[in-house]
Amino acid sequence: MKKGLFITFEGIDGCGKSTQTAILKKKLEDSGSRCMLTQEPSSGPIGAMIRQCLTKRISFDERTMACLFAADRIDHLTNETSGILKSVNNGTTVICDRYVLSSFAYQSAGAPLDWVMDLNDQAGDIIRPDLHIYMDIPVEMSLERIDRNRASHELYETRDRLNKVKSNYEHIIEKLTGLGQESIFTVDATLSPDAIADKIWYRVTGLLNNG
Repeated sequence: MKKGLFITFEGIDGCGKSTQTAILKKKLEDSGSRCMLTQEPSSGPIGAMIRQCLTKRISFDERTMACLFAADRIDHLTNETSGILKSVNNGTTVICDRYVLSSFAYQSAGAPLDWVMDLNDQAGDIIRPDLHIYMDIPVEMSLERIDRNRASHELYETRDRLNKVKSNYEHIIEKLTGLGQESIFTVDATLSPDAIADKIWYRVTGLLNNG
C-alpha cells in the first residue's frame, strides 16, 4: 500500500494555520486522497494537560512544558487508535497543525534549543514530515488577529514572547535548511487566504506527483 503524506503547518499564533489546514484537507479530499486533520497539543491525555497550561489553569516550569510536548508528540505518533504513523502507513495523508518546529521555536524561548531538539530526536526517528509549511506573519498582525478573534490571550500570546518565537523560527528554519534535515516551505501569511492556499497547493501537488 502506498503511504500517505505527512504535512505540518507552523507559525506564530494568529498566522492563519487553522484556515489553511482546513482548505488543504478539502483540496486533498476533492482530488481523491484520504486525509486526516490533527493538531498539537493532541487530543490525548498529555495534550489535555498541556492545554490546561496554555489557558493558564495550571502552570509548569518551561523545561517541564518542553518534556510534556515531547511526550505528547510520541503518543500522537504511535497510539493505536488514531496515531499519525498508523494513518500514514495506511495510505492516509496527515495534516498536523503544529509539530516539532513549534517545540523548537516556543520552548527554546525558555530552555536551551539544543536540549529541546535532543528531547524530540525520538520523534524524528519514528517519522519525519514530508513537508513543513511555515506561515510567516508580522507579530503586530498576529496580535491584531488574536484580539479580534478571542476573548483572552493564551500563555505564549504576548508581544515579547511572540517576537522571540518568530526570531527562533527564522533561526531554526535557516539552521535545519542548511543541514538538509527537513523540507520547509515558507509562505507569506499576509496574503489573502486564497492566494496562500494556491501557493500551498502548488507545493503539495508537487509532492503528490512525485510520490
